[in-house]
Amino acid sequence: MRYSSVLLLPAALGLLLVAALAGAPAWFLAAAALCYAAEPAVERLLPDAARPLRWGQMGVGARVLVRQAALVLLLVQSGDVGDPTIVLAALGFLLVDWLRAVALAGAVAVRRVNRLPFVTRNLGPGEPALPADAPAWQARLVGLLESHADLLPLLFGSVGLLVDFPPLLAAGLTATAAAALVVHAGQTPRLRRMRALLNADRVGPDAQRRVDRYRPEVVLYFNGPPATVYQANMWLDALERLDRKAMVLLRTPEVVGALAHTPLPVLCITRAEDMMNFDLGTVKVALYPGNTGKNLHLLREEHIKHVFVGHGDSDKGPSSNPVSKVFDEVWVAGPAGRDRYHNSDAGVRDEAIVEVGRPQLGEITTEPSGGPVPTVLYAPTWEGWDNEHGYSSLLGMGEKIVRTLLEQGPRLRVVYRPHPYTGRRLPKAAAVHERLVRMIEQANRNGAGGHQVVTGADASLYECFNRSDMLVTDISSVISDYIPSLKPYVVTNPEGMDESVFRAEFPSASAAYLLGPDCAELADILAVAATPGQDPLAGERRTLRDYLLGPEHPDAMTRFAAAVDALAAAGPRSTMYGTSGPAMTTAPEPA
Repeated sequence: MRYSSVLLLPAALGLLLVAALAGAPAWFLAAAALCYAAEPAVERLLPDAARPLRWGQMGVGARVLVRQAALVLLLVQSGDVGDPTIVLAALGFLLVDWLRAVALAGAVAVRRVNRLPFVTRNLGPGEPALPADAPAWQARLVGLLESHADLLPLLFGSVGLLVDFPPLLAAGLTATAAAALVVHAGQTPRLRRMRALLNADRVGPDAQRRVDRYRPEVVLYFNGPPATVYQANMWLDALERLDRKAMVLLRTPEVVGALAHTPLPVLCITRAEDMMNFDLGTVKVALYPGNTGKNLHLLREEHIKHVFVGHGDSDKGPSSNPVSKVFDEVWVAGPAGRDRYHNSDAGVRDEAIVEVGRPQLGEITTEPSGGPVPTVLYAPTWEGWDNEHGYSSLLGMGEKIVRTLLEQGPRLRVVYRPHPYTGRRLPKAAAVHERLVRMIEQANRNGAGGHQVVTGADASLYECFNRSDMLVTDISSVISDYIPSLKPYVVTNPEGMDESVFRAEFPSASAAYLLGPDCAELADILAVAATPGQDPLAGERRTLRDYLLGPEHPDAMTRFAAAVDALAAAGPRSTMYGTSGPAMTTAPEPA
């Protein structure tokens, strides 16, 4: 039903053409109303409808042209309309479409900051700034020109036929042309700004001069879309606290605006050739939160020591990716990370693995949330790039978990925080997420109150930890990040694996309450774990904390800074492992 809903649009257009061929303006007006009503209806039923429509050559532009042609056909078939009005309609639509094309092209050009060769932030006064976003009214007008540029001409033209005054069509054409001109006039200053920023021969040397003056020693290198910027954001505070000059190096201009506020200098170099020609001679250490193809553009620099720091320690398969072999060192939080690489046969040398803790976890407190009732945080991971690496409970268990939590009534407060990537690969995961949001909103409307859905910048994950008394999550880095709180946590077991096998395969769950696919245990877990003094796994969590994150003393920030200093002071790659200090020993795995 959802996929067949796209047929509503060609069916409505067919009725419009039939009414035009019959020369019936009243029926034409009714069919036009049906066409416009079908557009949002199809979008609601199938959010991805644009793709099959494009495949069928029925994209939004084609639908506008069909409706315009239908009006011209109506004028021809009406019989009482003179040639001047028909010519006015044909030439008027031609002019309107040209003006519309200019306005839409301008809107696309202004939005394409991803084409800017260089973007800088916090690298000194006078640095080029991105053009301001278009005002909301202008963005809405662009949207109307894209999908409803024929609305006023069709309305005025068909009404003109009904009242026997066909030249009324001119008013609709004039209003639409004026709207396109207004949009273009508003775009002109931003287009000029974009044109200046696109001049790599001018902005490139300026960026180089600014970086040369700053002389960075450490860079955080990140490449990815804005939705993944959390991977870089989690390292900003640690870099700010280093005694060495640090800089954020990005490869996607849209991420510059999405990056969390930081006083650190930010440099974005978009094109590969510019990246490889840029002089980073003062940089000694590069930190990589992710394994991406564009890492190669910096990895080629032999004078820099390259370190994979990742974006969270977890028992997921990708957390011990064999690609990590390309880095000089791999920094993990604690002994669990070292064992993970050993057990995976990823080929990473033991001397290349350094345990630095998780310096970003210093703000996590062991104090209870302080609310009138216990707060349970449900933070599922996303569905993964493929089924082999899918650990999410959202599809099979999400609704059961949230329903059970909400059924506790006023005795419990629920906070739901989905992974930023939820629904990226599987639309049905996005659909489940929407249902969970509606369940929580309905519970609040029914008087439960206090339940919350946290997305985007509403609150950081660590803020959610401090506002909770218990966690329900999946196998992911959320577990190791939550461990410093020493609060009880529940780990989902979506496949219903034997508990001993599950805990052996995923050591981060060794101090967790396990939840099977039917979620039958959840109510009993809540009764025990959320009651002070009745939590039998409290002692095991303390042991697991040291295994996952390393010792409390020295603290993680001290260990992280020491690792940066040791690597910055190391000699050539052929000798650096002999000068970077003794290897750290691995603590025994908790039972």
